[in-house]
Amino acid sequence: MTRALLDALAELEPAPHAGGAQTPGTTKLAGRVPAEAIPAIDSLIAAAVAESLPTEPLVQKALEGSAKGIPPDRLVNGVRRGLLQLREARVLVGRALPGQPQPEGHVAAVAAALARGLPPSIAERMLTMGPEEPPGPALHAAADLVAHRFNPDSAADLLVEAHGKGLRGVRLLDVASAADQELQRGGGRTPADALAHVRAMLPNVPAPKVAVTPRGKTGS
Repeated sequence: MTRALLDALAELEPAPHAGGAQTPGTTKLAGRVPAEAIPAIDSLIAAAVAESLPTEPLVQKALEGSAKGIPPDRLVNGVRRGLLQLREARVLVGRALPGQPQPEGHVAAVAAALARGLPPSIAERMLTMGPEEPPGPALHAAADLVAHRFNPDSAADLLVEAHGKGLRGVRLLDVASAADQELQRGGGRTPADALAHVRAMLPNVPAPKVAVTPRGKTGS
């Protein structure tokens, strides 16, 4: 997120939530999140409602943070960052798909990828790669590659090439998994080497192997 965009989004800080009216997250948070954090989180969720942003990612962020024992002030800050990421995600979706509706699922998927560290430019590129497709798998695959320290632009190049050769949806996740497996082979193989090896496989990238227990049941 650029500094200018961060400042612009921060200026949209929600006003205190008045009157004790319930937001979509109030019932889910009660008894599961520290009571002292609920008013501030409720206000952030109310801001998302007012801005027609998806609220479930904020609710889940609060619940997950509380389950990890995160202190109330940090919990609120985490949800606030989530709201900023949703705002940025909507900007990216609107820019990548101009003149089209902005489904909540697209905005939520982009926000989740941003939270994982995917650069906004790469998120936007994944959106434009398949504008009529659900963006979740492509964003998740790109975020996986970046998390494994592949160069973001090179990782995006690989996914775009895979998409151009007919790989869609979860098959893009297979591409990311194959790249990681190649990197783990060792022998001095660099991330660039791993990406090149997977590129040479396209479109015949194998699906990850699934372990099978002695009883013949799928294992983890």
